[in-house]
Amino acid sequence: MGFKAVYVATGVAIGAVAQASASAQAADLRGDCCLDLEERISELEATTARKGNRKVSLTVSGYIAQELTFWDDGVESNAYIHGLGPTQASNIRFNGKAAITSDLSAGYMLRIQDLSTNPFAAAGGGAMDQSNAGFGTGLATQFSFAYIESKSFGKVSLGLQPMAAKGAAMFTDASGTMLFDNYTFFSGFPQFSLQTSGGASPVTWGNLSFCHSQNLPIGGDCSGIVMNSVRYDTPVFGGFTASASWGEDDVWELALRYAGQSAGFKVAFALGYSVSTSERGAGPQVLAHKDTSYLQAGGYIEHVATGLFLHGAYGQEDNGGELLVASGLPVLDSEHWYVKAGIRRKWSPLGATIVYGDYAEYIDQLGPGAITRGATGSKMTRFGGGIAQEIDAAAMTLYLKYEQYEGEVDGAPTLGGIEDLSLVSTGAIINF
Repeated sequence: MGFKAVYVATGVAIGAVAQASASAQAADLRGDCCLDLEERISELEATTARKGNRKVSLTVSGYIAQELTFWDDGVESNAYIHGLGPTQASNIRFNGKAAITSDLSAGYMLRIQDLSTNPFAAAGGGAMDQSNAGFGTGLATQFSFAYIESKSFGKVSLGLQPMAAKGAAMFTDASGTMLFDNYTFFSGFPQFSLQTSGGASPVTWGNLSFCHSQNLPIGGDCSGIVMNSVRYDTPVFGGFTASASWGEDDVWELALRYAGQSAGFKVAFALGYSVSTSERGAGPQVLAHKDTSYLQAGGYIEHVATGLFLHGAYGQEDNGGELLVASGLPVLDSEHWYVKAGIRRKWSPLGATIVYGDYAEYIDQLGPGAITRGATGSKMTRFGGGIAQEIDAAAMTLYLKYEQYEGEVDGAPTLGGIEDLSLVSTGAIINF
Protein backbone atom coordinates (compact mmCIF):
# COMPACT_ATOMS: atom_id res chain seq x y z
CA MET A 1 0.00 0.00 0.00
CA GLY A 2 1.48 3.43 -0.96
CA PHE A 3 1.98 6.33 1.44
CA LYS A 4 -0.98 8.28 0.11
CA ALA A 5 -3.26 5.28 0.49
CA VAL A 6 -2.07 4.90 4.08
CA TYR A 7 -2.72 8.54 4.78
CA VAL A 8 -6.21 8.39 3.24
CA ALA A 9 -7.10 5.24 5.20
CA THR A 10 -5.78 6.82 8.37
CA GLY A 11 -7.78 9.99 7.71
CA VAL A 12 -10.96 8.00 7.07
CA ALA A 13 -10.55 6.07 10.32
CA ILE A 14 -9.88 9.21 12.33
CA GLY A 15 -12.78 10.96 10.63
CA ALA A 16 -15.13 8.11 11.55
CA VAL A 17 -14.10 8.30 15.20
CA ALA A 18 -14.47 12.07 15.17
CA GLN A 19 -17.94 11.86 13.63
CA ALA A 20 -19.08 9.30 16.19
CA SER A 21 -18.15 11.60 19.06
CA ALA A 22 -19.07 14.88 17.37
CA SER A 23 -22.10 15.59 19.58
CA ALA A 24 -20.01 15.43 22.75
CA GLN A 25 -16.96 17.30 21.49
CA ALA A 26 -18.28 19.74 18.85
CA ALA A 27 -17.27 22.77 20.87
CA ASP A 28 -13.67 21.59 21.32
CA LEU A 29 -12.69 20.30 17.85
CA ARG A 30 -11.44 23.60 16.31
CA GLY A 31 -9.46 21.49 13.66
CA ASP A 32 -7.08 19.94 16.25
CA CYS A 33 -7.56 16.41 14.80
CA CYS A 34 -6.35 17.57 11.40
CA LEU A 35 -3.34 19.25 12.98
CA ASP A 36 -2.43 16.01 14.79
CA LEU A 37 -2.80 14.03 11.57
CA GLU A 38 -0.53 16.40 9.63
CA GLU A 39 2.11 16.16 12.36
CA ARG A 40 1.93 12.36 12.27
CA ILE A 41 2.26 12.37 8.46
CA SER A 42 5.36 14.59 8.68
CA GLU A 43 6.86 12.26 11.27
CA LEU A 44 6.28 9.21 9.06
CA GLU A 45 7.80 10.97 6.06
CA ALA A 46 10.91 11.81 8.07
CA THR A 47 11.50 8.31 9.46
CA THR A 48 10.40 5.91 6.69
CA ALA A 49 12.70 4.47 4.00
CA ARG A 50 10.98 4.88 0.67
CA LYS A 51 10.93 2.18 -2.03
CA GLY A 52 11.35 4.32 -5.11
CA ASN A 53 8.81 6.31 -7.08
CA ARG A 54 5.68 4.94 -8.73
CA LYS A 55 7.61 3.94 -11.85
CA VAL A 56 10.90 2.57 -10.49
CA SER A 57 11.14 0.14 -7.59
CA LEU A 58 14.13 0.35 -5.27
CA THR A 59 15.80 -2.47 -3.39
CA VAL A 60 18.38 -1.65 -0.72
CA SER A 61 20.77 -4.44 0.29
CA GLY A 62 24.39 -5.12 1.23
CA TYR A 63 26.46 -6.56 4.04
CA ILE A 64 28.91 -5.67 6.81
CA ALA A 65 32.15 -7.68 6.95
CA GLN A 66 34.90 -7.39 9.56
CA GLU A 67 37.86 -9.59 10.46
CA LEU A 68 40.41 -9.97 13.28
CA THR A 69 43.77 -11.39 12.18
CA PHE A 70 46.66 -12.65 14.28
CA TRP A 71 49.89 -12.77 12.26
CA ASP A 72 53.44 -14.02 12.72
CA ASP A 73 56.07 -13.28 10.04
CA GLY A 74 58.88 -15.27 11.69
CA VAL A 75 60.34 -12.21 13.40
CA GLU A 76 57.42 -10.43 15.04
CA SER A 77 53.72 -11.01 15.63
CA ASN A 78 50.66 -8.87 16.24
CA ALA A 79 46.90 -8.64 15.69
CA TYR A 80 44.92 -6.28 13.44
CA ILE A 81 41.21 -5.59 12.91
CA HIS A 82 40.28 -4.87 9.30
CA GLY A 83 37.76 -5.25 6.48
CA LEU A 84 37.88 -7.65 3.54
CA GLY A 85 39.59 -5.36 1.08
CA PRO A 86 38.37 -3.18 -1.79
CA THR A 87 36.34 -5.87 -3.59
CA GLN A 88 34.62 -7.71 -0.74
CA ALA A 89 34.38 -4.70 1.61
CA SER A 90 31.28 -3.78 3.61
CA ASN A 91 28.86 -2.15 1.21
CA ILE A 92 25.36 -0.89 0.56
CA ARG A 93 23.65 -1.46 -2.80
CA PHE A 94 20.79 0.53 -4.35
CA ASN A 95 19.18 -1.44 -7.15
CA GLY A 96 16.35 0.13 -9.14
CA LYS A 97 14.17 -1.47 -11.79
CA ALA A 98 11.16 -0.49 -13.89
CA ALA A 99 9.08 -2.56 -16.33
CA ILE A 100 8.73 -1.00 -19.79
CA THR A 101 6.88 -3.92 -21.40
CA SER A 102 6.33 -7.55 -20.45
CA ASP A 103 9.72 -8.32 -22.07
CA LEU A 104 11.70 -5.13 -21.52
CA SER A 105 12.88 -3.41 -18.35
CA ALA A 106 15.34 -0.71 -17.34
CA GLY A 107 17.26 -0.17 -14.13
CA TYR A 108 20.38 0.95 -12.36
CA MET A 109 22.87 -0.18 -9.73
CA LEU A 110 24.70 2.05 -7.25
CA ARG A 111 27.07 0.31 -4.83
CA ILE A 112 28.91 2.24 -2.14
CA GLN A 113 31.78 0.58 -0.28
CA ASP A 114 33.01 1.33 3.22
CA LEU A 115 36.80 1.41 2.84
CA SER A 116 37.47 2.95 6.25
CA THR A 117 39.05 -0.36 7.33
CA ASN A 118 40.42 -1.33 3.91
CA PRO A 119 43.80 -2.97 4.61
CA PHE A 120 44.78 -2.81 0.95
CA ALA A 121 44.44 1.01 0.97
CA ALA A 122 45.29 2.91 -2.21
CA ALA A 123 47.36 0.45 -4.25
CA GLY A 124 49.77 0.08 -1.37
CA GLY A 125 49.98 3.69 -0.22
CA GLY A 126 49.38 3.70 3.54
CA ALA A 127 48.31 0.05 3.46
CA MET A 128 48.39 -2.35 6.40
CA ASP A 129 51.82 -3.87 7.05
CA GLN A 130 54.02 -4.88 9.97
CA SER A 131 54.55 -1.28 11.06
CA ASN A 132 51.21 0.23 10.09
CA ALA A 133 47.85 -0.72 11.60
CA GLY A 134 46.24 2.55 10.55
CA PHE A 135 44.70 2.47 7.09
CA GLY A 136 41.52 3.12 5.13
CA THR A 137 40.18 5.48 2.51
CA GLY A 138 36.57 6.14 3.61
CA LEU A 139 33.48 5.67 1.46
CA ALA A 140 33.88 5.05 -2.26
CA THR A 141 31.61 4.40 -5.24
CA GLN A 142 32.30 0.93 -6.60
CA PHE A 143 29.44 0.57 -9.13
CA SER A 144 27.27 3.20 -10.79
CA PHE A 145 25.63 2.07 -14.01
CA ALA A 146 22.31 1.95 -15.85
CA TYR A 147 20.97 -0.87 -17.99
CA ILE A 148 18.23 -2.00 -20.36
CA GLU A 149 17.31 -5.69 -20.22
CA SER A 150 15.23 -7.90 -22.47
CA LYS A 151 14.20 -11.40 -21.42
CA SER A 152 14.56 -12.43 -25.06
CA PHE A 153 17.70 -10.58 -26.15
CA GLY A 154 19.79 -9.93 -23.05
CA LYS A 155 21.10 -6.97 -21.10
CA VAL A 156 23.14 -3.90 -22.09
CA SER A 157 24.64 -1.78 -19.32
CA LEU A 158 26.66 1.44 -19.36
CA GLY A 159 28.70 3.15 -16.66
CA LEU A 160 31.06 2.25 -13.82
CA GLN A 161 30.68 -1.52 -13.56
CA PRO A 162 32.49 -4.90 -13.47
CA MET A 163 34.00 -5.93 -16.78
CA ALA A 164 32.66 -9.11 -18.40
CA ALA A 165 35.25 -11.54 -17.00
CA LYS A 166 35.56 -10.06 -13.51
CA GLY A 167 35.62 -12.84 -10.91
CA ALA A 168 34.65 -15.43 -13.52
CA ALA A 169 36.74 -18.25 -12.04
CA MET A 170 36.51 -17.13 -8.41
CA PHE A 171 32.74 -16.63 -8.34
CA THR A 172 32.07 -20.25 -9.30
CA ASP A 173 32.80 -21.07 -5.63
CA ALA A 174 29.37 -21.80 -4.12
CA SER A 175 30.64 -23.26 -0.84
CA GLY A 176 29.70 -20.20 1.20
CA THR A 177 33.36 -19.32 1.91
CA MET A 178 34.27 -17.35 -1.22
CA LEU A 179 33.90 -13.86 0.28
CA PHE A 180 36.52 -14.38 2.98
CA ASP A 181 38.78 -17.06 1.45
CA ASN A 182 39.66 -17.16 -2.26
CA TYR A 183 42.73 -16.90 -4.49
CA THR A 184 43.10 -13.11 -4.31
CA PHE A 185 45.00 -11.15 -1.62
CA PHE A 186 42.67 -8.20 -1.10
CA SER A 187 42.75 -8.65 2.68
CA GLY A 188 45.99 -6.66 2.56
CA PHE A 189 48.64 -9.20 3.46
CA PRO A 190 50.59 -8.77 0.19
CA GLN A 191 51.57 -5.39 1.62
CA PHE A 192 53.55 -7.17 4.37
CA SER A 193 57.33 -6.96 3.89
CA LEU A 194 59.29 -10.16 3.37
CA GLN A 195 61.42 -11.21 6.33
CA THR A 196 64.56 -12.84 4.93
CA SER A 197 67.77 -14.36 6.24
CA GLY A 198 69.32 -10.93 5.70
CA GLY A 199 66.64 -9.15 7.73
CA ALA A 200 63.51 -7.20 6.81
CA SER A 201 63.24 -6.49 3.08
CA PRO A 202 61.60 -3.50 1.36
CA VAL A 203 60.14 -6.09 -1.04
CA THR A 204 56.63 -7.24 -0.12
CA TRP A 205 54.74 -10.52 -0.50
CA GLY A 206 52.82 -8.76 -3.23
CA ASN A 207 55.96 -8.77 -5.37
CA LEU A 208 55.54 -12.56 -5.56
CA SER A 209 51.85 -12.28 -6.54
CA PHE A 210 51.72 -9.29 -8.90
CA CYS A 211 49.10 -8.82 -11.65
CA HIS A 212 50.44 -6.50 -14.37
CA SER A 213 46.99 -6.35 -15.97
CA GLN A 214 45.94 -4.10 -13.07
CA ASN A 215 49.34 -3.01 -11.66
CA LEU A 216 48.29 -4.57 -8.35
CA PRO A 217 49.62 -7.34 -6.06
CA ILE A 218 46.38 -9.30 -5.90
CA GLY A 219 47.49 -12.84 -6.82
CA GLY A 220 44.40 -14.16 -8.60
CA ASP A 221 41.56 -12.60 -10.61
CA CYS A 222 44.05 -10.44 -12.50
CA SER A 223 41.29 -9.06 -14.72
CA GLY A 224 38.97 -8.19 -11.84
CA ILE A 225 38.46 -4.71 -13.21
CA VAL A 226 35.71 -2.23 -12.40
CA MET A 227 35.76 0.67 -14.85
CA ASN A 228 33.63 2.89 -17.08
CA SER A 229 32.53 0.50 -19.79
CA VAL A 230 29.76 -0.88 -21.94
CA ARG A 231 28.77 -4.51 -21.31
CA TYR A 232 26.44 -7.05 -22.87
CA ASP A 233 25.10 -10.21 -21.18
CA THR A 234 23.02 -12.80 -23.01
CA PRO A 235 19.87 -14.35 -21.55
CA VAL A 236 20.32 -17.74 -19.84
CA PHE A 237 20.23 -20.63 -22.33
CA GLY A 238 20.26 -24.07 -20.71
CA GLY A 239 22.22 -22.72 -17.76
CA PHE A 240 24.76 -20.89 -19.98
CA THR A 241 25.36 -17.15 -20.23
CA ALA A 242 27.93 -15.22 -22.28
CA SER A 243 29.26 -11.70 -21.64
CA ALA A 244 31.36 -9.13 -23.49
CA SER A 245 32.58 -5.69 -22.46
CA TRP A 246 34.79 -2.82 -23.58
CA GLY A 247 36.35 -0.07 -21.48
CA GLU A 248 38.23 3.07 -22.37
CA ASP A 249 41.84 3.08 -23.64
CA ASP A 250 41.48 0.00 -24.24
CA VAL A 251 40.31 -2.99 -22.25
CA TRP A 252 38.03 -5.72 -23.60
CA GLU A 253 36.82 -8.96 -22.08
CA LEU A 254 34.82 -12.07 -22.95
CA ALA A 255 33.33 -14.64 -20.57
CA LEU A 256 31.24 -17.81 -20.64
CA ARG A 257 29.50 -19.10 -17.52
CA TYR A 258 27.37 -22.11 -16.59
CA ALA A 259 25.41 -23.03 -13.46
CA GLY A 260 23.05 -25.94 -12.99
CA GLN A 261 22.18 -29.11 -11.11
CA SER A 262 22.06 -32.67 -12.46
CA ALA A 263 22.09 -36.23 -11.09
CA GLY A 264 22.33 -34.98 -7.51
CA PHE A 265 25.28 -32.65 -8.19
CA LYS A 266 25.42 -28.85 -8.17
CA VAL A 267 27.80 -27.69 -10.91
CA ALA A 268 29.25 -24.35 -12.02
CA PHE A 269 32.12 -23.37 -14.31
CA ALA A 270 33.39 -20.28 -16.10
CA LEU A 271 35.94 -19.14 -18.67
CA GLY A 272 37.20 -15.58 -19.07
CA TYR A 273 39.61 -13.83 -21.42
CA SER A 274 40.83 -10.24 -21.06
CA VAL A 275 43.11 -7.94 -23.06
CA SER A 276 44.42 -4.59 -21.77
CA THR A 277 46.49 -1.96 -23.56
CA SER A 278 45.65 0.73 -21.01
CA GLU A 279 48.92 2.01 -19.55
CA ARG A 280 47.44 2.34 -16.08
CA GLY A 281 45.24 -0.18 -14.31
CA ALA A 282 45.52 1.20 -10.77
CA GLY A 283 48.20 3.27 -9.10
CA PRO A 284 51.29 4.53 -10.98
CA GLN A 285 52.25 3.25 -14.43
CA VAL A 286 54.44 0.14 -14.11
CA LEU A 287 54.97 -1.03 -17.71
CA ALA A 288 56.47 1.23 -20.39
CA HIS A 289 53.91 -0.12 -22.87
CA LYS A 290 51.11 -2.44 -21.84
CA ASP A 291 49.72 -5.25 -23.95
CA THR A 292 48.70 -7.88 -21.42
CA SER A 293 46.20 -10.69 -21.72
CA TYR A 294 44.71 -12.86 -19.01
CA LEU A 295 43.03 -16.25 -19.33
CA GLN A 296 41.10 -17.71 -16.41
CA ALA A 297 39.02 -20.82 -15.77
CA GLY A 298 37.19 -22.04 -12.69
CA GLY A 299 34.72 -24.64 -11.60
CA TYR A 300 32.74 -26.01 -8.67
CA ILE A 301 31.02 -29.31 -8.00
CA GLU A 302 29.02 -30.31 -4.92
CA HIS A 303 27.30 -33.58 -4.09
CA VAL A 304 24.01 -32.26 -2.75
CA ALA A 305 23.18 -35.28 -0.55
CA THR A 306 26.50 -35.35 1.33
CA GLY A 307 27.61 -31.72 0.95
CA LEU A 308 31.08 -32.72 -0.27
CA PHE A 309 32.47 -30.08 -2.64
CA LEU A 310 35.47 -29.20 -4.78
CA HIS A 311 36.38 -25.80 -6.24
CA GLY A 312 39.30 -24.94 -8.51
CA ALA A 313 40.58 -21.82 -10.30
CA TYR A 314 43.41 -21.16 -12.75
CA GLY A 315 44.84 -17.99 -14.25
CA GLN A 316 47.56 -17.25 -16.81
CA GLU A 317 48.88 -13.77 -17.61
CA ASP A 318 50.81 -13.01 -20.80
CA ASN A 319 52.77 -9.76 -20.55
CA GLY A 320 54.27 -9.85 -24.05
CA GLY A 321 57.85 -9.30 -22.86
CA GLU A 322 57.07 -5.70 -21.95
CA LEU A 323 59.54 -3.60 -19.94
CA LEU A 324 59.27 -1.85 -16.59
CA VAL A 325 59.18 1.94 -16.65
CA ALA A 326 61.63 2.38 -13.77
CA SER A 327 64.36 -0.09 -14.76
CA GLY A 328 63.74 -1.16 -18.37
CA LEU A 329 63.84 -4.81 -17.28
CA PRO A 330 61.46 -7.33 -18.87
CA VAL A 331 58.38 -8.70 -17.11
CA LEU A 332 57.75 -12.45 -17.06
CA ASP A 333 54.59 -14.26 -18.07
CA SER A 334 53.01 -15.91 -15.04
CA GLU A 335 50.37 -18.35 -13.85
CA HIS A 336 48.55 -19.30 -10.66
CA TRP A 337 46.16 -22.00 -9.53
CA TYR A 338 43.97 -22.66 -6.51
CA VAL A 339 41.97 -25.59 -5.14
CA LYS A 340 39.51 -25.76 -2.24
CA ALA A 341 37.78 -28.91 -0.96
CA GLY A 342 35.48 -29.58 1.97
CA ILE A 343 32.00 -30.37 3.18
CA ARG A 344 28.89 -28.22 3.57
CA ARG A 345 26.22 -29.74 5.84
CA LYS A 346 23.40 -28.51 8.07
CA TRP A 347 24.43 -30.25 11.29
CA SER A 348 22.85 -27.49 13.39
CA PRO A 349 19.42 -25.81 13.24
CA LEU A 350 21.34 -22.53 13.02
CA GLY A 351 22.30 -23.20 9.39
CA ALA A 352 24.95 -24.87 7.26
CA THR A 353 28.41 -25.60 8.64
CA ILE A 354 31.33 -25.52 6.16
CA VAL A 355 34.68 -27.19 6.84
CA TYR A 356 37.36 -26.84 4.16
CA GLY A 357 41.04 -26.80 3.22
CA ASP A 358 42.73 -24.93 0.37
CA TYR A 359 46.04 -24.72 -1.49
CA ALA A 360 47.44 -22.30 -4.09
CA GLU A 361 50.60 -21.58 -6.06
CA TYR A 362 51.61 -18.27 -7.69
CA ILE A 363 54.40 -18.87 -10.22
CA ASP A 364 56.66 -16.10 -11.64
CA GLN A 365 54.20 -13.37 -10.61
CA LEU A 366 57.13 -11.01 -10.02
CA GLY A 367 56.41 -7.38 -9.26
CA PRO A 368 58.66 -4.35 -9.93
CA GLY A 369 60.32 -4.49 -6.50
CA ALA A 370 61.56 -8.06 -6.98
CA ILE A 371 62.54 -7.66 -10.65
CA THR A 372 64.71 -4.58 -10.01
CA ARG A 373 66.60 -6.59 -7.38
CA GLY A 374 67.51 -9.23 -9.94
CA ALA A 375 64.72 -11.78 -9.49
CA THR A 376 64.40 -14.11 -12.49
CA GLY A 377 61.70 -16.45 -11.20
CA SER A 378 59.56 -17.12 -8.15
CA LYS A 379 57.03 -19.40 -6.53
CA MET A 380 54.72 -18.37 -3.73
CA THR A 381 52.76 -21.11 -2.00
CA ARG A 382 49.71 -20.57 0.15
CA PHE A 383 47.79 -23.21 2.09
CA GLY A 384 45.34 -23.39 4.97
CA GLY A 385 41.72 -24.02 5.78
CA GLY A 386 38.90 -23.11 8.07
CA ILE A 387 35.40 -23.55 9.42
CA ALA A 388 32.34 -21.36 8.90
CA GLN A 389 28.90 -21.37 10.52
CA GLU A 390 25.93 -19.82 8.76
CA ILE A 391 23.17 -18.40 10.98
CA ASP A 392 20.07 -18.33 8.80
CA ALA A 393 17.90 -16.35 11.22
CA ALA A 394 20.33 -13.43 11.06
CA ALA A 395 21.58 -13.85 7.46
CA MET A 396 25.02 -14.10 9.05
CA THR A 397 28.23 -16.12 8.69
CA LEU A 398 30.86 -16.56 11.40
CA TYR A 399 34.22 -18.06 10.45
CA LEU A 400 37.71 -19.02 11.58
CA LYS A 401 40.54 -19.65 9.10
CA TYR A 402 44.28 -20.34 8.97
CA GLU A 403 46.68 -19.39 6.16
CA GLN A 404 50.39 -19.84 5.63
CA TYR A 405 52.51 -18.13 2.95
CA GLU A 406 55.84 -19.54 1.75
CA GLY A 407 58.07 -17.97 -0.91
CA GLU A 408 61.07 -18.79 -3.09
CA VAL A 409 62.89 -16.38 -5.42
CA ASP A 410 65.52 -17.15 -8.09
CA GLY A 411 68.32 -14.79 -9.11
CA ALA A 412 68.11 -12.32 -6.21
CA PRO A 413 70.49 -13.19 -3.34
CA THR A 414 69.07 -10.45 -1.12
CA LEU A 415 65.68 -12.21 -1.26
CA GLY A 416 66.97 -15.60 -0.14
CA GLY A 417 65.77 -17.44 2.97
CA ILE A 418 62.25 -15.96 3.12
CA GLU A 419 60.52 -16.55 6.44
CA ASP A 420 57.00 -18.00 6.35
CA LEU A 421 54.04 -15.76 7.17
CA SER A 422 51.33 -17.38 9.32
CA LEU A 423 47.86 -15.90 9.73
CA VAL A 424 44.86 -16.85 11.87
CA SER A 425 41.68 -14.87 11.20
CA THR A 426 38.20 -14.82 12.63
CA GLY A 427 35.39 -12.71 11.30
CA ALA A 428 31.73 -12.14 10.60
CA ILE A 429 29.57 -11.18 7.62
CA ILE A 430 25.97 -10.07 8.15
CA ASN A 431 23.70 -9.39 5.19
CA PHE A 432 20.81 -6.94 4.99
